[in-house]
Amino acid sequence: MEASMRKTSIFAAAFALAAAAFTMTMLTKPPVSEAQPAAHIDTYALTIKAEPLGTSAFDAH
Repeated sequence: MEASMRKTSIFAAAFALAAAAFTMTMLTKPPVSEAQPAAHIDTYALTIKAEPLGTSAFDAH
C-alpha cells in the first residue's frame, strides 16, 4: 500500500514539474508560425484568357 502511494506521489510530482516547464516555455517563447500566404491569383486575367462568349451572363468586357 505504501509503495503504491509513493509511486503515485512521484508520478504526480513529475507531471506537475513537466506541466510547469511546458507552461513556462509557452509563456516565454511561444511557437511562431512559418506559414506563408498563398500566391495571388488574378481571376480577371484568367477570365480574359478563357475568352467567354460576348452574349454570356459572365461576360468580362
